[in-house]
Amino acid sequence: MSKKITVLGFGGTAHVAAAALTLEGHQVTLAFPEKYAKEKFADIEARGGILLRGGGLAGLARPRAVTTDLRAALADAEIILVSTVANYHEELAAAIAPYVRDDQVLVVSPGNAGALIFHQAFRRRGAGAPLVAETAGNLTSARLTGRAEALGARPISIRKLAAFPARDTAKAIAALDGVFTPEPLKHVFETTLNSPNVVNHLTASLLNASKLDDRGEEFRLFIDGLTPSVFKGLEAADREWQSVLAALGYWQMPSPLPHLREVTQPELYPQHAIFRGLHGPDGIGHRYVDEDAGAAVTLLVSLARLIGTPVPFTEAVLRIASALNDTDYYRNGRNLENLGLGGKTPDEIHHILQEGF
Repeated sequence: MSKKITVLGFGGTAHVAAAALTLEGHQVTLAFPEKYAKEKFADIEARGGILLRGGGLAGLARPRAVTTDLRAALADAEIILVSTVANYHEELAAAIAPYVRDDQVLVVSPGNAGALIFHQAFRRRGAGAPLVAETAGNLTSARLTGRAEALGARPISIRKLAAFPARDTAKAIAALDGVFTPEPLKHVFETTLNSPNVVNHLTASLLNASKLDDRGEEFRLFIDGLTPSVFKGLEAADREWQSVLAALGYWQMPSPLPHLREVTQPELYPQHAIFRGLHGPDGIGHRYVDEDAGAAVTLLVSLARLIGTPVPFTEAVLRIASALNDTDYYRNGRNLENLGLGGKTPDEIHHILQEGF
């Protein structure tokens, strides 16, 4: 069953999603504002499509359209898939607000509480109000490996999803029928915190800061960065992550640490070879730090403070990231106050996530 899907993004995951969905037979448009995407989209035009490699489908995919015209990109879309780092959510939400409709579903992947950002932007603009949902984790692990060439470590999928408000989750899942088959989660905080990136990206990057300075684009986290000392830090982050989710009564995905340990043993787990070849992060300003610190990690710390669950290691990592990048990630990031939930009790927050503001 072919669907009209608009992918909003210009990075590795957006390229992989647009290519894979095209190869699956869907009518795909890849779009993003010109000031960010012009060069990447010119590469796609020059090549005649996106060369997809890696897990799942592979080949040269020719999306129906690749454009910086957001009005045209959204005109007949049934599904809008936002595939960009959290830092772009606010700007993108404002840019598309005039063009979205109430017969569409918009899915943010990875979530990072982005569903709240888009919902609030649409409400402020008085625009049409599509169903807004978000995923737990990303569609796949992806990289741009050349001009109009992308690598996906596994087939794209949405495993878990929640809408904002959560009373619309079943409708969002139904709207994705024929494309994805996600399972529902409780609400968008459960999706945000159930991502391996909450545990591994920020901590592993900071503990490898000197290597990032030295090696830059040649650094590969899964080969160069997963040392015994780094794993000690990851274990501390993992314990605190699990303690907060347990205290909140949230579903918990399996810890990402067993997978990371398997990646470090190529002779025993050759099936993870594609992860070992992934380059990045290339510096302390990489999205592994700049996105995750201000998004899911800030939300984890904010909720931990609300319920009185100590997370000293995670708080320290967040402060170090702030110092190294001259950015107060907690103050400016997705804490409860900035998400419009400051001063609320856990029960009040749960009600808003279920029913809306």
